[in-house]
Amino acid sequence: MKFGVFDHVDDSGLPLKRHLENRLKIIAAYDRCGMYGYHVAEHHGTPLGYACSPSIFLAAAAQRTKRIKIGPLIYILPLYHPLRLIEEICMLDNLSDGRFMLGMGRGISPIEAGFFGVPASEMQARYFEASDLILKALQSETLTYQGKYYSFNNVPMNLRPIQKPHPELWYATRTPESFEWAAKAGANTVTLAFDQQVSRSGT
Repeated sequence: MKFGVFDHVDDSGLPLKRHLENRLKIIAAYDRCGMYGYHVAEHHGTPLGYACSPSIFLAAAAQRTKRIKIGPLIYILPLYHPLRLIEEICMLDNLSDGRFMLGMGRGISPIEAGFFGVPASEMQARYFEASDLILKALQSETLTYQGKYYSFNNVPMNLRPIQKPHPELWYATRTPESFEWAAKAGANTVTLAFDQQVSRSGT
């Protein structure tokens, strides 16, 4: 059995500098204790989560640790330009010496997506398209992709991840349909609870 930690980096009442430093010290302690992995949530415009840029926070964590795996749970893909995120994923996998875990999803809060001008009705479709092209890019020398939201033609993938074919995949969900997709993609899954309708049905 392996043990890991899922952290929101939620407001502690301390100044942000001390708040983030304290969390990094805790991650270093997890590393010394032999924890398998550390996941950090992404939130925006709320004290629920102060690691609003998971890549920046995890880059700092990578320098404080030696063995523990680290990753976002999840990158909210509709809020990112895929090319920029692909490069960040490759940088983090190299900064951590192959300890990066790639968590991707659509995001749970339409309100937070709305801050970025992303309609709630597009979040799922944008996620599926972005995740598809990101996984292709991490396994390719160049990226050519034609979709509804993203189109790329022969973009050089100069940065490469250490882990092949790509970093360990993680996905957060509450619906049976999403679990089915995650299984087909070979992703690890995390859930807090099924939707109420699913719970009442006993499935």
